[in-house]
Amino acid sequence: MIDYFNAFTSNVLDYLDEGVYFTDINKNIIYWNSGAENILGYRAEETTMQKCCQIISHMSINGEKRCGEHCSITKAFQEGRQQKEDMFITHKDGHLIFATVKTFPVYNKYGHLLGVIELFSDNSQKKIGHDKVKALTKAAYMDSLSELFSKQYIESRLQTMLNEIPEKRESFGILYINIVSFRAINELYGVSRADKILKMLAKTLSSCITYPAIIGRWHGASFIAIADSSKKSLLLMLADKIKRVVAEAIFPINEENFQVTVTIGYAIAQSYDSMDYLIERATKNTLEEKDKDAADVPPAVNTAPTIATQRNKTGFYSNMSKSDSTR
Repeated sequence: MIDYFNAFTSNVLDYLDEGVYFTDINKNIIYWNSGAENILGYRAEETTMQKCCQIISHMSINGEKRCGEHCSITKAFQEGRQQKEDMFITHKDGHLIFATVKTFPVYNKYGHLLGVIELFSDNSQKKIGHDKVKALTKAAYMDSLSELFSKQYIESRLQTMLNEIPEKRESFGILYINIVSFRAINELYGVSRADKILKMLAKTLSSCITYPAIIGRWHGASFIAIADSSKKSLLLMLADKIKRVVAEAIFPINEENFQVTVTIGYAIAQSYDSMDYLIERATKNTLEEKDKDAADVPPAVNTAPTIATQRNKTGFYSNMSKSDSTR
Protein backbone atom coordinates (compact mmCIF):
# COMPACT_ATOMS: atom_id res chain seq x y z
CA MET A 1 0.00 0.00 0.00
CA ILE A 2 2.85 2.35 0.85
CA ASP A 3 4.52 1.63 -2.50
CA TYR A 4 1.21 2.30 -4.25
CA PHE A 5 0.86 5.61 -2.38
CA ASN A 6 4.40 6.69 -3.26
CA ALA A 7 3.83 5.81 -6.92
CA PHE A 8 0.55 7.72 -6.90
CA THR A 9 2.10 10.88 -5.45
CA SER A 10 5.12 10.83 -7.75
CA ASN A 11 3.22 9.97 -10.93
CA VAL A 12 0.05 11.98 -10.42
CA LEU A 13 0.20 14.65 -7.73
CA ASP A 14 3.60 15.97 -8.76
CA TYR A 15 2.27 16.66 -12.25
CA LEU A 16 -0.67 18.78 -11.10
CA ASP A 17 -0.57 22.55 -11.61
CA GLU A 18 -2.42 22.92 -8.31
CA GLY A 19 -0.54 22.96 -5.04
CA VAL A 20 -1.10 19.91 -2.82
CA TYR A 21 0.26 19.13 0.61
CA PHE A 22 -0.56 16.61 3.36
CA THR A 23 -0.36 17.16 7.10
CA ASP A 24 -0.55 14.68 9.95
CA ILE A 25 -2.89 15.19 12.93
CA ASN A 26 -0.28 17.49 14.51
CA LYS A 27 -0.31 19.73 11.43
CA ASN A 28 3.19 18.69 10.39
CA ILE A 29 3.63 18.76 6.62
CA ILE A 30 4.47 15.26 5.37
CA TYR A 31 4.10 15.78 1.61
CA TRP A 32 4.54 18.83 -0.64
CA ASN A 33 4.06 18.57 -4.40
CA SER A 34 5.77 20.43 -7.23
CA GLY A 35 2.64 22.53 -7.85
CA ALA A 36 2.89 23.91 -4.32
CA GLU A 37 6.56 24.66 -4.96
CA ASN A 38 5.75 26.52 -8.19
CA ILE A 39 2.95 28.57 -6.63
CA LEU A 40 4.49 29.44 -3.25
CA GLY A 41 8.23 29.18 -3.92
CA TYR A 42 9.05 26.69 -1.12
CA ARG A 43 10.84 23.45 -2.01
CA ALA A 44 9.64 20.18 -0.50
CA GLU A 45 12.76 19.87 1.65
CA GLU A 46 12.00 23.29 3.18
CA THR A 47 8.51 22.26 4.28
CA THR A 48 8.59 18.57 5.18
CA MET A 49 8.01 17.96 8.91
CA GLN A 50 7.48 21.66 9.52
CA LYS A 51 4.29 22.96 11.10
CA CYS A 52 2.07 24.27 8.32
CA CYS A 53 1.57 27.59 10.16
CA GLN A 54 5.34 28.12 10.17
CA ILE A 55 5.46 27.88 6.38
CA ILE A 56 2.10 29.03 5.09
CA SER A 57 0.22 32.16 6.13
CA HIS A 58 -3.44 32.24 5.09
CA MET A 59 -5.61 35.37 5.12
CA SER A 60 -9.26 35.87 4.21
CA ILE A 61 -10.27 38.20 1.37
CA ASN A 62 -11.24 40.70 4.08
CA GLY A 63 -7.74 40.69 5.56
CA GLU A 64 -8.44 38.39 8.53
CA LYS A 65 -5.74 35.86 9.44
CA ARG A 66 -6.75 32.23 8.97
CA CYS A 67 -4.50 30.65 11.58
CA GLY A 68 -5.17 28.92 14.89
CA GLU A 69 -8.84 28.18 15.50
CA HIS A 70 -9.82 29.87 12.22
CA CYS A 71 -7.43 27.70 10.19
CA SER A 72 -9.10 25.63 7.47
CA ILE A 73 -7.14 22.57 8.64
CA THR A 74 -8.46 23.01 12.18
CA LYS A 75 -12.00 23.30 10.81
CA ALA A 76 -11.52 20.16 8.73
CA PHE A 77 -10.38 18.31 11.87
CA GLN A 78 -13.27 19.60 13.98
CA GLU A 79 -16.09 19.31 11.45
CA GLY A 80 -14.88 16.22 9.62
CA ARG A 81 -15.76 17.56 6.19
CA GLN A 82 -14.29 19.43 3.23
CA GLN A 83 -13.56 23.14 3.60
CA LYS A 84 -13.39 25.52 0.64
CA GLU A 85 -12.55 29.23 0.64
CA ASP A 86 -11.05 31.90 -1.60
CA MET A 87 -8.21 33.50 0.35
CA PHE A 88 -4.71 34.94 0.19
CA ILE A 89 -1.59 32.83 0.75
CA THR A 90 1.84 34.34 1.38
CA HIS A 91 4.53 33.50 -1.19
CA LYS A 92 8.07 32.79 0.00
CA ASP A 93 9.22 36.21 -1.26
CA GLY A 94 6.49 37.98 0.74
CA HIS A 95 3.82 38.92 -1.79
CA LEU A 96 0.28 37.60 -1.46
CA ILE A 97 -1.36 35.20 -3.90
CA PHE A 98 -5.12 35.00 -4.35
CA ALA A 99 -6.05 31.32 -4.26
CA THR A 100 -8.94 28.91 -3.95
CA VAL A 101 -8.13 26.59 -1.04
CA LYS A 102 -9.79 23.19 -0.49
CA THR A 103 -9.10 21.14 2.63
CA PHE A 104 -10.06 17.47 3.08
CA PRO A 105 -9.81 15.35 6.27
CA VAL A 106 -8.33 11.88 5.67
CA TYR A 107 -9.42 8.78 7.63
CA ASN A 108 -8.22 5.19 7.67
CA LYS A 109 -10.56 2.23 7.16
CA TYR A 110 -11.36 2.21 10.89
CA GLY A 111 -12.54 5.81 10.82
CA HIS A 112 -9.50 7.18 12.62
CA LEU A 113 -8.32 10.61 11.50
CA LEU A 114 -4.90 10.46 9.83
CA GLY A 115 -4.44 14.05 8.73
CA VAL A 116 -5.54 16.56 6.14
CA ILE A 117 -4.94 17.17 2.45
CA GLU A 118 -4.96 20.79 1.29
CA LEU A 119 -5.26 21.67 -2.39
CA PHE A 120 -4.89 25.24 -3.65
CA SER A 121 -4.88 26.89 -7.07
CA ASP A 122 -3.41 30.26 -8.01
CA ASN A 123 -6.24 32.55 -9.12
CA SER A 124 -4.10 35.69 -9.42
CA GLN A 125 -4.37 35.63 -13.22
CA LYS A 126 -8.00 34.51 -13.26
CA LYS A 127 -9.21 38.02 -13.93
CA ILE A 128 -7.59 38.32 -17.35
CA GLY A 129 -6.15 34.94 -18.25
CA HIS A 130 -2.52 34.01 -18.75
CA ASP A 131 -2.72 34.02 -22.55
CA LYS A 132 -4.22 37.48 -22.57
CA VAL A 133 -1.45 38.73 -20.27
CA LYS A 134 1.14 37.50 -22.77
CA ALA A 135 -0.70 39.12 -25.65
CA LEU A 136 -0.98 42.42 -23.84
CA THR A 137 2.68 42.28 -22.91
CA LYS A 138 3.64 41.93 -26.57
CA ALA A 139 1.34 44.84 -27.37
CA ALA A 140 3.24 47.03 -24.87
CA TYR A 141 0.23 47.21 -22.55
CA MET A 142 2.13 45.91 -19.54
CA ASP A 143 4.47 47.86 -17.28
CA SER A 144 7.87 46.13 -17.35
CA LEU A 145 8.74 46.75 -13.68
CA SER A 146 5.46 46.11 -11.89
CA GLU A 147 4.10 43.62 -14.46
CA LEU A 148 0.73 45.35 -14.13
CA PHE A 149 -1.12 47.17 -16.90
CA SER A 150 0.83 50.17 -18.20
CA LYS A 151 -0.20 53.81 -18.00
CA GLN A 152 -0.88 53.67 -21.74
CA TYR A 153 -3.42 50.89 -21.29
CA ILE A 154 -5.08 52.52 -18.24
CA GLU A 155 -5.45 55.78 -20.18
CA SER A 156 -6.99 53.94 -23.12
CA ARG A 157 -9.38 52.01 -20.90
CA LEU A 158 -10.45 55.10 -18.94
CA GLN A 159 -11.15 57.08 -22.10
CA THR A 160 -13.21 54.24 -23.57
CA MET A 161 -15.27 53.85 -20.40
CA LEU A 162 -15.85 57.61 -20.13
CA ASN A 163 -17.06 57.72 -23.73
CA GLU A 164 -19.52 54.90 -23.01
CA ILE A 165 -21.20 56.57 -20.02
CA PRO A 166 -23.86 58.54 -22.01
CA GLU A 167 -24.80 55.52 -24.12
CA LYS A 168 -24.74 52.85 -21.42
CA ARG A 169 -25.93 55.19 -18.66
CA GLU A 170 -23.61 53.29 -16.38
CA SER A 171 -20.70 54.78 -14.53
CA PHE A 172 -17.60 53.34 -12.85
CA GLY A 173 -15.15 54.17 -10.10
CA ILE A 174 -11.40 54.46 -9.77
CA LEU A 175 -8.94 54.20 -6.90
CA TYR A 176 -5.67 56.12 -6.87
CA ILE A 177 -3.12 54.21 -4.79
CA ASN A 178 0.17 55.76 -3.75
CA ILE A 179 3.10 54.38 -1.74
CA VAL A 180 3.87 56.75 1.13
CA SER A 181 7.49 57.96 1.44
CA PHE A 182 8.67 56.02 -1.60
CA ARG A 183 11.18 58.71 -2.53
CA ALA A 184 12.76 58.32 0.90
CA ILE A 185 12.89 54.55 0.44
CA ASN A 186 14.79 55.14 -2.80
CA GLU A 187 17.22 57.51 -1.11
CA LEU A 188 17.91 55.42 2.00
CA TYR A 189 17.88 51.90 0.59
CA GLY A 190 18.77 52.42 -3.07
CA VAL A 191 16.92 52.06 -6.33
CA SER A 192 17.40 48.29 -6.56
CA ARG A 193 15.71 47.55 -3.23
CA ALA A 194 13.01 50.13 -3.86
CA ASP A 195 12.21 48.53 -7.21
CA LYS A 196 11.95 45.11 -5.57
CA ILE A 197 9.56 46.51 -2.95
CA LEU A 198 7.45 48.13 -5.66
CA LYS A 199 7.35 44.91 -7.68
CA MET A 200 6.28 42.79 -4.71
CA LEU A 201 3.68 45.36 -3.69
CA ALA A 202 2.34 45.34 -7.25
CA LYS A 203 1.81 41.57 -7.00
CA THR A 204 -0.03 42.05 -3.72
CA LEU A 205 -2.25 44.77 -5.21
CA SER A 206 -2.97 42.58 -8.22
CA SER A 207 -4.12 39.77 -5.94
CA CYS A 208 -6.75 42.12 -4.47
CA ILE A 209 -8.34 42.91 -7.83
CA THR A 210 -10.93 40.59 -9.34
CA TYR A 211 -12.08 40.75 -12.94
CA PRO A 212 -13.67 42.84 -14.43
CA ALA A 213 -11.79 45.34 -12.24
CA ILE A 214 -8.23 46.03 -13.40
CA ILE A 215 -5.18 47.74 -11.95
CA GLY A 216 -2.14 49.37 -13.54
CA ARG A 217 0.90 51.40 -12.64
CA TRP A 218 0.23 55.07 -13.26
CA HIS A 219 3.66 56.57 -12.63
CA GLY A 220 6.45 56.24 -10.09
CA ALA A 221 4.95 54.75 -6.94
CA SER A 222 1.33 55.32 -7.94
CA PHE A 223 -1.29 52.91 -9.24
CA ILE A 224 -4.83 53.23 -10.58
CA ALA A 225 -7.52 50.59 -10.16
CA ILE A 226 -10.66 50.76 -12.30
CA ALA A 227 -13.76 49.18 -10.78
CA ASP A 228 -16.74 48.35 -12.97
CA SER A 229 -19.20 49.79 -10.45
CA SER A 230 -20.51 53.24 -9.61
CA LYS A 231 -21.56 52.24 -6.10
CA LYS A 232 -19.52 54.17 -3.58
CA SER A 233 -19.97 51.46 -0.95
CA LEU A 234 -18.40 48.80 -3.22
CA LEU A 235 -15.54 51.11 -4.16
CA LEU A 236 -14.78 51.83 -0.50
CA MET A 237 -14.99 48.12 0.31
CA LEU A 238 -12.29 47.50 -2.31
CA ALA A 239 -10.18 50.32 -0.86
CA ASP A 240 -10.55 48.84 2.62
CA LYS A 241 -9.63 45.38 1.33
CA ILE A 242 -6.46 46.73 -0.26
CA LYS A 243 -5.65 48.65 2.90
CA ARG A 244 -5.97 45.52 5.06
CA VAL A 245 -4.01 43.24 2.73
CA VAL A 246 -1.12 45.70 2.26
CA ALA A 247 -0.95 46.20 6.05
CA GLU A 248 -0.26 42.47 6.47
CA ALA A 249 2.26 42.14 3.63
CA ILE A 250 5.94 41.81 4.56
CA PHE A 251 8.58 42.01 1.84
CA PRO A 252 11.89 40.24 2.63
CA ILE A 253 14.85 41.68 0.74
CA ASN A 254 18.46 40.70 1.46
CA GLU A 255 17.55 39.24 4.87
CA GLU A 256 15.73 42.43 5.88
CA ASN A 257 11.95 42.77 6.12
CA PHE A 258 10.04 45.77 4.83
CA GLN A 259 6.47 46.97 5.16
CA VAL A 260 4.96 49.89 3.29
CA THR A 261 1.90 52.07 3.70
CA VAL A 262 -0.35 53.16 0.87
CA THR A 263 -2.80 56.02 0.63
CA ILE A 264 -5.92 55.57 -1.45
CA GLY A 265 -8.14 58.21 -3.02
CA TYR A 266 -11.31 57.51 -4.98
CA ALA A 267 -13.63 59.05 -7.55
CA ILE A 268 -16.81 57.97 -9.31
CA ALA A 269 -16.90 58.91 -12.99
CA GLN A 270 -19.54 61.41 -14.15
CA SER A 271 -20.79 62.13 -17.66
CA TYR A 272 -19.08 65.53 -17.62
CA ASP A 273 -15.67 64.13 -16.61
CA SER A 274 -12.62 64.32 -18.78
CA MET A 275 -9.98 61.72 -18.01
CA ASP A 276 -7.70 64.34 -16.46
CA TYR A 277 -10.46 65.74 -14.27
CA LEU A 278 -11.53 62.28 -13.09
CA ILE A 279 -7.98 61.42 -12.07
CA GLU A 280 -7.53 64.83 -10.47
CA ARG A 281 -10.58 64.22 -8.29
CA ALA A 282 -9.22 60.80 -7.32
CA THR A 283 -5.71 62.06 -6.58
CA LYS A 284 -6.34 65.33 -4.77
CA ASN A 285 -6.89 63.63 -1.43
CA THR A 286 -3.62 61.71 -1.71
CA LEU A 287 -1.39 64.23 -3.41
CA GLU A 288 -2.37 66.94 -0.91
CA GLU A 289 -1.48 64.51 1.89
CA LYS A 290 2.09 63.86 0.73
CA ASP A 291 4.31 62.86 3.59
CA LYS A 292 6.02 66.01 4.82
CA ASP A 293 8.52 63.93 6.80
CA ALA A 294 9.43 61.68 3.89
CA ALA A 295 13.12 61.72 4.81
CA ASP A 296 12.40 60.45 8.31
CA VAL A 297 12.19 56.77 7.43
CA PRO A 298 13.27 54.17 9.98
CA PRO A 299 16.07 51.78 8.98
CA ALA A 300 15.21 48.27 7.87
CA VAL A 301 15.28 45.76 10.70
CA ASN A 302 14.19 42.18 11.08
CA THR A 303 10.93 43.24 12.73
CA ALA A 304 9.66 44.69 9.43
CA PRO A 305 9.63 48.49 9.86
CA THR A 306 6.57 50.34 8.65
CA ILE A 307 7.50 53.20 6.31
CA ALA A 308 4.53 55.47 6.67
CA THR A 309 2.68 58.33 8.29
CA GLN A 310 -0.97 58.45 9.31
CA ARG A 311 -3.57 61.01 8.31
CA ASN A 312 -7.37 60.92 8.08
CA LYS A 313 -9.43 62.96 5.68
CA THR A 314 -12.63 62.54 3.71
CA GLY A 315 -12.08 60.23 0.75
CA PHE A 316 -8.56 59.42 1.95
CA TYR A 317 -7.34 56.06 3.17
CA SER A 318 -4.16 54.87 4.83
CA ASN A 319 -3.52 51.30 5.80
CA MET A 320 -2.43 52.62 9.18
CA SER A 321 -5.87 54.14 9.73
CA LYS A 322 -8.26 52.43 12.15
CA SER A 323 -11.36 54.07 10.71
CA ASP A 324 -12.90 54.36 7.27
CA SER A 325 -12.09 58.07 7.21
CA THR A 326 -15.38 58.73 5.43
CA ARG A 327 -17.16 60.39 8.29
